[in-house]
Amino acid sequence: MNPDVSVIIVTYNTEGYLDACITSICNLTQSCSFEIIVVDNASDHNPERELAEKYPKVRFFRNNTNRGFGAANNIGVSGSKGEYLFFLNPDTVLLNDCIGIFHRFMNSDSRTGRAVACGGNLVNTDGSPAPAWGNLPTLRLLFSDLGFRKLYRNYYDRRLATYGYCDFSEPHVVPYISGADLFIRKDIFLKVGGFNEHYFMYYEDADLCHRLKRGGYSIHLLPEAKILHHESRSTRNGKEFNYRKYELLEKSKYLYFKKNHGFVAAHIAKDLQFVSLLIYALTRNLQLGAKRRSRFIGTATCPCLKNVDRFQPLKLVKNGDNRKI
Repeated sequence: MNPDVSVIIVTYNTEGYLDACITSICNLTQSCSFEIIVVDNASDHNPERELAEKYPKVRFFRNNTNRGFGAANNIGVSGSKGEYLFFLNPDTVLLNDCIGIFHRFMNSDSRTGRAVACGGNLVNTDGSPAPAWGNLPTLRLLFSDLGFRKLYRNYYDRRLATYGYCDFSEPHVVPYISGADLFIRKDIFLKVGGFNEHYFMYYEDADLCHRLKRGGYSIHLLPEAKILHHESRSTRNGKEFNYRKYELLEKSKYLYFKKNHGFVAAHIAKDLQFVSLLIYALTRNLQLGAKRRSRFIGTATCPCLKNVDRFQPLKLVKNGDNRKI
């Protein structure tokens, strides 16, 4: 008998997180049947060797190269048997029976049939709200990110921002759900073409939800379902400017605008982002200059501070090289 839900987890160097994620699924999912499929994108450590014995029912797929988030999820879907798909990040931990909550909501007789996807209430490790939903990217968003959003902060947060926190008490229709915990009907996922594999990472969830909205379907956020999200384990790079993440974001952003809004919009988006980066770099270095002057004055007036390390400028990290802006 086929399971109700296929949980698909794509991993890339997330050892230490995947075990806790799978454990939470097995311990807390009680009201529906499920299977777990793990697709590894050529991690340094093969998770199957570490976890297969502990979780004999979990099915593991391993790519020889890093295929990217969307492509790896599509591989998991090709081997799935459930009526529903639950795309879950490996750096998450379920805090209650989220899968059962999603399944009941999607099967509810009160639904009109247009609700095809949903997600839950994401929280950070300290318990604070984490981005769980967002508005679909627009040129108005990029223009506002040049600094103009300060003039209309409330409008920006509700109608433009691609991040949003779960401050609802009841199920709420949203433009798109974070790919960290996307629950969707399998037949509809296949009908709209699955994840676009041209996105290596980022924007593939927004692109999928854009196609769902265009097809007349609705997407819901369910505050009852609670999930801990550690965030960005695969691209984390300390406090320095993460060039790799920035590069992936910009490539995916350009593709998203070109595919969904046209060639001209894509180039305008690229130009706006370039201006935004220049403003960020200029503002950052002005702040550094102010800190240097303040530290110099402090050292001159208080000799005991003369050995304090000088404030370091922003570094770009690319392929192991450090380059100052």
